[in-house]
Amino acid sequence: MHILFRPIRPDEIPAASLLVDAAYAPQVRKIYGEHSRLGQWRHYDASKIESYLVREPEGVRVGVWRDKLITFNVCRSYGAFGWFHTLAVHPQFQDRGLGRQAVADAEAYLMARGVSSVALMTWPTAIKNLAFYQAQGYRLSGLSVYAYRNAEAPLITGVSPFYAEQPGMNSFANMNRWHDAVRALCQSISLGLDYIPLLTWANRQDFADILLLWREGRLQALALAYFFPGAHWAEGKLLLLHPALTYADQVWALEHMRLWIRSRDHTTFGIPVDLSGDFARTVLLPHGFRLFAESMANLVKGEDLPDPSHHFIRFGG
Repeated sequence: MHILFRPIRPDEIPAASLLVDAAYAPQVRKIYGEHSRLGQWRHYDASKIESYLVREPEGVRVGVWRDKLITFNVCRSYGAFGWFHTLAVHPQFQDRGLGRQAVADAEAYLMARGVSSVALMTWPTAIKNLAFYQAQGYRLSGLSVYAYRNAEAPLITGVSPFYAEQPGMNSFANMNRWHDAVRALCQSISLGLDYIPLLTWANRQDFADILLLWREGRLQALALAYFFPGAHWAEGKLLLLHPALTYADQVWALEHMRLWIRSRDHTTFGIPVDLSGDFARTVLLPHGFRLFAESMANLVKGEDLPDPSHHFIRFGG
């Protein structure tokens, strides 16, 4: 089969939404059990695809055969680091090698944008998925979970070494200042890492907010969280910590996050964490965080990922 891989068109979004439903619902039921809570697939709403289009239009990819959408996935590139998620092949066309072709298209797209590390995540119990990706050169790099904590009680008391700021789009000069600082923080973690596209998009969303922590005029930590209407928890999407931060500094960064969450009238907050690093054991668990039971296996192809002690993001989220 000759498949044409290209960016999705806006008029194809409804069909892509149904394609993801058809591909993922049976898999989720098989992994978690038809009668379990996690086994109940929720409709993949078209608004998700629309939001991905706003962030990186060319990265929302489809495979087309005879004017029919048969594959779908979402690619995101942030400098030297990128990943893809929600890879779906229509059930009528599975087991024909189209998944491998879709992966190759995702890799070609990301590498053309300067990506040297391609990452993804899948369920640890999805043995077939793990074998599929490992056969294409991906290796297991960790296990990602969410760490949640009640936001009522402080993690640490005393005088913070940081000054907290929430950036706004109120002035061009201010935007340039924090953009430059974020780029410097990213480079301290991993050469080529660049989250400016994600943060610029997030800063324009009503449900997203960014926290910056400064010391002596230099950005030391950054957090991105989603505050969904009606939810009591804040969903952390990204936490960047400067590699030079001490143990106490890291705890203070989390305390500033807690205060930030409480200022938004939320009672619980969570961050994604890779269990292959020590951060969960040495910092999170001793300070009241609990690990959410659902986990995802992280896989990577190419160069190593940034140090998970300083950089956390939920692939696919």
